[in-house]
Amino acid sequence: MRHFTKLFIAVVLTNLLFAAQLNAQSTKRPWMIGAGLNVIDFNAPYNFDQIAQTEYWNVLPAISKLTIARNLNPSFAVDLQLGGSRITTLTGGEEIGARGFIDADVDLRYKFDNGYIIKENAVFAPYLFAGGGINYLSQDQVRGNVGGGLGFNFWFWKDFGLNIQSAYRLVPGGDETVAGKQNYLNHSAGIVVRFGKNDTDKDGIEDDEDACVEEPGPASTMGCPDRDNDAVADKSDACPDNAGPVALNGCPDADADGIADKDDRCPSVAGTAAMKGCPDRDADTVADIDDQCPDQKGLVNLKGCPDTDADGVADKDDLCPTRAGTVALKGCPDRDGDGIADDDDRCPQDAGPISNGGCPVPKAEEIQSINVSAKSIQFVTGSDKIQASSNATLDNITALMLKYPNTRWSIEGHTDNVGKEAKNLDLSKRRAASVKNYFISKGVAADRLDSEGYGQIRPIADNKTAAGRTENRRVEIKLMEIGVKK
Repeated sequence: MRHFTKLFIAVVLTNLLFAAQLNAQSTKRPWMIGAGLNVIDFNAPYNFDQIAQTEYWNVLPAISKLTIARNLNPSFAVDLQLGGSRITTLTGGEEIGARGFIDADVDLRYKFDNGYIIKENAVFAPYLFAGGGINYLSQDQVRGNVGGGLGFNFWFWKDFGLNIQSAYRLVPGGDETVAGKQNYLNHSAGIVVRFGKNDTDKDGIEDDEDACVEEPGPASTMGCPDRDNDAVADKSDACPDNAGPVALNGCPDADADGIADKDDRCPSVAGTAAMKGCPDRDADTVADIDDQCPDQKGLVNLKGCPDTDADGVADKDDLCPTRAGTVALKGCPDRDGDGIADDDDRCPQDAGPISNGGCPVPKAEEIQSINVSAKSIQFVTGSDKIQASSNATLDNITALMLKYPNTRWSIEGHTDNVGKEAKNLDLSKRRAASVKNYFISKGVAADRLDSEGYGQIRPIADNKTAAGRTENRRVEIKLMEIGVKK
């Protein structure tokens, strides 16, 4: 008996020592009590094939098993079980009358509902256990035992459940022929109840209501830490060290515009969410911080500035804000597309080079053609009347003048030295004027034409010969100016 007692004490101390080393309790109710039926079977350990034969079971038809257990952490619990029975049958069915039997055991449980294998709040919660204890069969002595087994709790409503377990109890020095020294199976079934409060982090909030069981925190954050005391738990706080409203996940909002400072481009000035916290005084969807015209409603692509003529150039940069133009010309139009703004183009409707002020330039061969053709214009002798044979020549010259409407021309009349000089001068003037009037009649603007007569003072050939005098009687048409503004 002394050896059995030492063994029992060793088992109990081992369990208690192991329990003391476990540094946390379950997040559930820490305590559990149970009551139910207790079954003792001395036959099955020696005749295992008869384990299911209930005629060998010894049971007291009343509450005969009491259990109290304490959770040590999510995986382990220690329990004390006290059971009683009325023994009538031993190994092999040996009848011994009716003798009382008491056993008391301390076991360490390994729970599968630990959150790793199955969830902690599982309805079906199996476990394994091992431990030792003492038992007493009336008319015998107290004996020690060691053993283990398996069981489960079925939690059918909150903290109330059904417990069923089976244990193999080994009595050291057991002898199947000696009553009281026989090994036995211990089955039990009953009701269990969980109770008690658990506060692992000692923050005053029970674990089953504590969202952060192992970290202390205030009730306002369900037991979770809140360093900045803004009622937003650090784990959910986007700014855990700066107090802010719940609506902004705990981040501050200095300008109270509903946008957290960390996301606010203008944290000190109230703005809108669409503008990422910046104001937009003119409501043009361009934040004032980016708006080059913050008090005038404008376009996004023009940095918030208006564009009255819709030419893609902001009014503030547009030299012609009411007339659509090109970006290259700072918003001014260029009707002839020659790269010179109309306001600076001497010929805004006719393309020309910059070197000529935007006016077209007659080709050298065209100018030469006019000069040559002009000298073939014929008049009635001694008169300023143009001969009809020269009309075709004049019409060709007219066409070139109309082709370049921004040119000015001088028409010069010349004579030979036959006759009086004054008369020749007058005749040359009248002939030049006749040619001018012809061009005007064909659509050439009068202000584009000058006419002058020089008489006999500018010969181009020798007046001593008939051929020379014929060459000196002539009309010359010269290009005076290119780029007359229309």
